Amino acid sequence: MLECTVCAAPMRAGARFCTRCGTPAPAPELTPVPIPAPVSAPVPLPTPVPAPAPAAEPTPEPVSTDAEPEPIEVVPARIPAPNRTAAPPARSDSATWAFVAGLAPLVISIAGNLVATQLGAAALERVAAGEPQGAWAGVLVTLALVFVLNAGLLTVCAIAGVRGVRETANGITRGRGLAIAGLAVGAVNLILWVAGLVVSVNGLDAALS
Repeated sequence: MLECTVCAAPMRAGARFCTRCGTPAPAPELTPVPIPAPVSAPVPLPTPVPAPAPAAEPTPEPVSTDAEPEPIEVVPARIPAPNRTAAPPARSDSATWAFVAGLAPLVISIAGNLVATQLGAAALERVAAGEPQGAWAGVLVTLALVFVLNAGLLTVCAIAGVRGVRETANGITRGRGLAIAGLAVGAVNLILWVAGLVVSVNGLDAALS
C-alpha cells in the first residue's frame, strides 16, 4: 500500500492525492522490463545441387544376320513409244558408199592393167632371153589382186546402192540420185571388169603358148 510522503497516511491504490493532507500521490515506480536480446536467426546453408546424371547412350540394336535383305526396287528402263521414231538423216550414207564403191573398180582396173602390161613386157623379155621360169608370176598376181578387189567393191556397191535407194524412198532423206548413179557406175564397171578379165586371160594364154 502507498503512504503519503508528508503525513504518512495510508493511500488507496490508484489515488491521486492524500485524503488527509491533500498531497499529490507520488508517481508509481516503474519496474524496468528486461528486453530480451535479439536472437540471430541461423543463416541457411545453400542446398547442394546434385550434378546432372550423364545421358545414357542408346544401345545399338543387334543386327540379325538371318534377316532377309530388303528388296531393291528396280526402276525399269524407259521404253520409247512405238509411234515415236528417230528423225531420218539429212543424207543417206549408204548412197555415198554406193557411188564410191561403184567408181573405185574403174580406177583399180586401169591401174591393174597398166601394172600387168609392164609386167607382161618384162615377162616376154625374160622368155626371149631363155628364162621362162617364173616370168609370168607377177602378171598372175596382179590380175588376181585386181579380181579380188573389184569383186569386193562391186559387192559393196550393190548392197549399199540398194540400201541407199530404200533409205531415200521416204522423200526426206537426200542422196537417191547418188545411190542410183553408184549402181549404174558399178554395173558398167562390172561389164568392163569381166571384159578386161577375158582379154587378159586370152592374151596371157597366147603369150604362154
